[in-house]
Amino acid sequence: MRHSIVAVAAILLPLALGYDSNHQFQTFDNGALSPMGNLESLVKSLQKEVTDIRKEVHTRMDTMKYELTCEIRNMKEALSKEREEMSAKVDHVALEMTDFKKKLKRGLRRVGTQNDDIKGELRSQKAELFAVRNSVYDAREEVLDKGNLILRKVNATNGTLVCHLSDLRTKLYKINNNLAFISDEHKKMMDVMTHRFGQPKKYSSEDYNDRLLPGCTYTPLDTHELGLDALNKSFVNETLPKGVSGLDADRPDRPTSPSEDLMPPEVTLLPTMPEDCNDDKRKYLEYPPMPRDCKDVFDLGFMENGVYRIQPPGLSSREVYCDHHTAGGGWTVMVARRKQPRHISFNRSWHEYEVGFGDPSKEYWIGLKGLHALTSGRPHQLRGDMEDWEGNTAWAAYTFFAVSGEEDKYRLRIAGYTGTAGDSMRHSHHQMFSTVDQDNDQENSGGDGVSPAGGSCARGRGGGGWWWGRCACTQPTGQYRRGRYQGPERGITWWHWKDSNYSLKTLLLKIRPLE
Repeated sequence: MRHSIVAVAAILLPLALGYDSNHQFQTFDNGALSPMGNLESLVKSLQKEVTDIRKEVHTRMDTMKYELTCEIRNMKEALSKEREEMSAKVDHVALEMTDFKKKLKRGLRRVGTQNDDIKGELRSQKAELFAVRNSVYDAREEVLDKGNLILRKVNATNGTLVCHLSDLRTKLYKINNNLAFISDEHKKMMDVMTHRFGQPKKYSSEDYNDRLLPGCTYTPLDTHELGLDALNKSFVNETLPKGVSGLDADRPDRPTSPSEDLMPPEVTLLPTMPEDCNDDKRKYLEYPPMPRDCKDVFDLGFMENGVYRIQPPGLSSREVYCDHHTAGGGWTVMVARRKQPRHISFNRSWHEYEVGFGDPSKEYWIGLKGLHALTSGRPHQLRGDMEDWEGNTAWAAYTFFAVSGEEDKYRLRIAGYTGTAGDSMRHSHHQMFSTVDQDNDQENSGGDGVSPAGGSCARGRGGGGWWWGRCACTQPTGQYRRGRYQGPERGITWWHWKDSNYSLKTLLLKIRPLE
């Protein structure tokens, strides 16, 4: 406050003395008063003004102090109230947190107990699953073993039945011929007796009941194909009166003779198929079909690698090696070269390469006729798996593989390579098969140091048969050798993976129908 009064006096004093803003003293209009009187009057008026100002300032200060005190008191009251509310809320939240903590602890204890129960249940279920899995594996192995055993027995029995059926067919053919001869002789004898004695012995229709088979019967051979129609049309062994069931007096092909009314009716010696029977009359000779290839074997549920019997369309049954573990299974191995104590020779004739040779469980060639029968009906793919003598492996696959028939020299068509071994069969595409006694390759002359002697790749490569072209880059039918060698290129080669003077340890070429 004191500082404020001094400041006001400092401002008003120059004004009272008549000092303007330009530092010039002003004169007063009342010239009667002396300067000291003016100053005294001014000081008094100033003191009065100061006193008024002081009172006003004190009044305002008291007013402001009161208002400030009220405001502070209100703020304290509001803050105290807010504090009490916050304290109540905190207490409430703390109480809720305590309750929640208790509930959480109880829930955690319950969850822990349930977790232990679940762990125990999972352990028990896991043990049961392992036991079930082991039992399923054991049952699967047992079923596979039994299935393979049954298949082998069925194949063996089937082969025996086929042999017996062929033998029975031959015997039945002979019997039918003999019956035809006997029926002709009987007819001649009946004609002689009819003309000589006039009235032959009459037989009743019951005498023939044992010769006719009721219902839908099957005959092993069609009498029409055997030329025995006359046997069933005109076999005569008795005379029956007209009107008896089975007579056909209106047939135009009945013989005309004076004793026509005495001629016996038609009697079927061999049972044939009635008209109301819709079954196949050759069903008697049918037997359960065998799998066409290893894909059919795989679809039957036999999923283990091994030797199975198949029957390519139009050919006799044969044993092949089936690969059911590689790339989805169902592969029929067409040529197998493996390390064996004794290796077979692939230096074979054209006929042997046609029909096949070797042991499927060791080394073998499936046969050109078999390849044509398998690949001509539906599209096939080819896969080759190989291994060198250092333990490295590679594979090559082709999405299209087909072999033509004998009239086209079993020409090969192959395309769509993928794999890691390299495309070494592309030069065999559209090539005819060649052997030492059937030279169908494109080499026409030898003696140039490159082409084989005589222009025959089969002779120059050690006698194995293949789709050579110009002595192609692969030879699965070569001589079995160990790794790298010197001299003529006669080993088991796959040129794009190993060069022509490296003979592979294992090479399997297999085919499978496209899905």
